[in-house]
Amino acid sequence: MRLAELIGTLSLATDAGTGMPEEAGLKTAIVAVELGALAALSDRERADAYYLAQLRYTGCTADGDLAASVFGDEIEFGRETQGMDYGNPREIVPEVMRRVRKGKNPVSGALAMAGALRKMMQMRTVGKSHCEVAELLAARLGFDETLRAALVQHNDRWDGSGLNKLNGEQIALPMRVAHVAADIEIGHRLGGLEGAVARATRLRGKGLDPSLVDKFLAAAAEVCAAIEVPSVWTAFLAAEPAPQREVGDDQIDEALATMAAFSDLKSKYTRGHSPAVAELAAAAARLAKLPDPVVRDVRRAGLLHDLGRVAIGAGIWDKAAPLTDLEREKIRIHTYVGERVLAKSPSLASIADIACLAHERLDGSGYHRRLAAAACPPAARILAAADVYRALNEERPHRPAFAPDAAAAEMKKMADAGGLCPDATAAVLEAAGHAVKKVERVAGLTEREVEVLRLLARGLTNKEIATRLDISTKTAGHHVQHIFEKLKVTTRAAAAIRAMEHGITA
Repeated sequence: MRLAELIGTLSLATDAGTGMPEEAGLKTAIVAVELGALAALSDRERADAYYLAQLRYTGCTADGDLAASVFGDEIEFGRETQGMDYGNPREIVPEVMRRVRKGKNPVSGALAMAGALRKMMQMRTVGKSHCEVAELLAARLGFDETLRAALVQHNDRWDGSGLNKLNGEQIALPMRVAHVAADIEIGHRLGGLEGAVARATRLRGKGLDPSLVDKFLAAAAEVCAAIEVPSVWTAFLAAEPAPQREVGDDQIDEALATMAAFSDLKSKYTRGHSPAVAELAAAAARLAKLPDPVVRDVRRAGLLHDLGRVAIGAGIWDKAAPLTDLEREKIRIHTYVGERVLAKSPSLASIADIACLAHERLDGSGYHRRLAAAACPPAARILAAADVYRALNEERPHRPAFAPDAAAAEMKKMADAGGLCPDATAAVLEAAGHAVKKVERVAGLTEREVEVLRLLARGLTNKEIATRLDISTKTAGHHVQHIFEKLKVTTRAAAAIRAMEHGITA
């Protein structure tokens, strides 16, 4: 697999985590390479600019709670302030004040603004956290010290007004190129070629290296044409300076683990959640005797199953009070965002097919697609059960962590109610060290026939079974008749007795 595919996928996630439009980071990387050629950068410098353009915001999930306390919903804030110069307090502070006093009377509004100003004094710490986390993640991704040293200069500006007070050529040339490319992309997004020229001109000598801006202005149409293409993803992959970097299986695993850390950092309640889910799901998949390639994909899917979490404000994830309907809907959307992020890379397709089903439930009550049982393969069922078990064992803002036995009991209730797959639940609980009652494959029943028998034993009609399993009533009837034949019974009550004898009701 190409490294660019992995970093590009992470870039799409950072777009979602900062409120930017999809592919903003990819376009910035394309522009950076074009600008690097105009500035006669070496192949190494252009490659660094290409990757820096994508890695700049990988620390954006750090200190999300503080950012949310200042901006409200930090994702919405990023979305609504596109085009502003974040390095200019005269632009940003009034916007923050407008947001915090919105809907309040004069007195409460004044108090809110005073509180926001106090918190804004801490935002320098947030910027430092973003840079430090980005550097650590880049190290995990295998980038060398030269690129990582440039990455921590992300919040510096040509005029020295940035985070580290570096100015001019003290800022690494590839990062200066990435800075200019980012503002070209923003300007082009908001106003096409004219917008890109206007923004670069406005920030020339302030946030941006004037010599690089001048090179852009001399060839603005050609540079912008590089991102005015039918497929940005294809153009992005083609733009990577030679030699294109490939990664092996071990490096893929580390890259996916890095993405897991990126998403888990979003909330203080989910630190380490995704790797724990991944390992538990893989262990359960092995117990379920899934093929080795599927076990590998289940583990990798566990690392990525919550990647879309970054698109939802930290204030929602960390909220102790009951969520509003709108907040619940936002949480449901996070799996859709994850699906969109993972959809670009063909190399991640088999992993994405599993990861994006982690929050579905067999009774159709999950999200975001509300799929029925027939659409959830065994690998996805195991991942869903592993995710639930780990979540129950972790503290959440509205409840303490469950004790392991209590978590196991809760999962069994969910399986009995039809949300989780009983077989997957049993495998996950066994992998977690719980004693579980094995589901016996009595009389040669198929997996689907076991599902039908379980529902039949609970008293569901053929029509209700069909609805639950997303099959036709006629097909459900055929399954029931086959079950009767294999169990050597002729009534539903007798079939229920046989189910209970073999533990197939749980």
